[in-house]
Amino acid sequence: MLKVWAILLFSGLLTLSQGLDGTVQVLSSVDVNGLEKVIANVLHRGDILNSVQGTMSAADGILNLGIGLTGLEIKKLTLPKVSLKLLPGVGVQMNVYTQVLIEGKGLLGKVLNLQVDVNITARARLAQDDMGAPKLIVEDCKTQLVNVRILNNVLPLHPAVLKDALGNLFPGVLCPFIDTVLNAVNPLLSTVNSVVPLGVVGNLQYTLASLPVVSDAAIKLDLNAVVKDLLGNIVDDPTCSAATVSLPSEVDSSSQLGLSLCLLSSAFKLLLAPGKLRTDIAGQTLPTDIPLTASALHTLVPEVSELLPESQQPLLKIRVLERPAVSEQNGNVTVRLPASIEVSPSDSPQQPLFVLNADIVLSVQPTISDNKLHFSVTLERVGFRLASSLISDFNVALLEPLISDILSAAYVPLINDALEVGIPLPNLLNLNWEDGLVKVMNNVLLVNALA
Repeated sequence: MLKVWAILLFSGLLTLSQGLDGTVQVLSSVDVNGLEKVIANVLHRGDILNSVQGTMSAADGILNLGIGLTGLEIKKLTLPKVSLKLLPGVGVQMNVYTQVLIEGKGLLGKVLNLQVDVNITARARLAQDDMGAPKLIVEDCKTQLVNVRILNNVLPLHPAVLKDALGNLFPGVLCPFIDTVLNAVNPLLSTVNSVVPLGVVGNLQYTLASLPVVSDAAIKLDLNAVVKDLLGNIVDDPTCSAATVSLPSEVDSSSQLGLSLCLLSSAFKLLLAPGKLRTDIAGQTLPTDIPLTASALHTLVPEVSELLPESQQPLLKIRVLERPAVSEQNGNVTVRLPASIEVSPSDSPQQPLFVLNADIVLSVQPTISDNKLHFSVTLERVGFRLASSLISDFNVALLEPLISDILSAAYVPLINDALEVGIPLPNLLNLNWEDGLVKVMNNVLLVNALA
């Protein structure tokens, strides 16, 4: 089981669900601008804007003020502008500015059109729903009428009088509107609890784990991430169980995600399981400039000619012996695959001429697309040791250039195909990590979302 940390811009209480052995960290930092974009997208939805249209309740109260207006209706809400401020220990403060077009009727049935500029200030606390998912609840909401314009003055009314009268009505209309907005945002919070497939070999499950911690800069949200095979067995890397993750102390204005290499290690153990990387390579499947032929082997290891005549073609069989090991050094990620490489006559594949124990080291290049972490590997180096042989001992280093070329041409593409499914990133408020910048430091993959 893998432990995931995500830093969001909220506070509150969540049901505890602590990780088990093998837990590692993933950290995410979502900046204010990122959260504002999420809320702004909801505010600009047609169904949200239309929800506030209609008759203003208690509009008849205006009559009691001697203004003589009836049937007040909100006809249009222009695209609101939102700004946010973090409230340590509480949650978030929303400031929403919008223009409201109102239509009403005078005593003689004449239509009056008003344009009202309004500031809405709401404080939201992060609680939890019945399933333990985070939920924003409005604790306090106020409206302030900035300006009232009479677009067609069919009644002898002064804007200041209208401003005072409408000011008493707007909290009952626009504060429920903020509730509607947050009710649309809350499902985006619950998406952190999800199960996503890892190709056709297993899945990755994200669930909330512990209490979030709010500060004036960010909020930490603790998640558990579990990699499982198709039988439901947990796939983890015990050697990574004590790994810790930290984000750079200077966080820029973009949202960030930090994934421990232990998450990669667990996923790679599933995607690159030994049985999935078995392959036989014959000379005819290789480019012409990579000669896997009897004559080429005779040149490198003359002793082979005793058992492999020119008329026969060699067959190279690769078998991974252990699950992959992921490591990082100086910002570079590598995967180590211990494997056996058998070289045998193609007409007698069960009688290898010799067997090499190979230490295949691959360089990993991570990228982000489709909100997944994708990987492309290239051969960095390979080391050989003679495991068994039907011929006399020979210098296995002489085979290294040829077999390295064979691995790059025919085996590395097989590995890249296995990794093509990628690792889905946690769905945090539908944040878009597409084409994000990726770098590696201190055993952590850091993803910076593009502004």
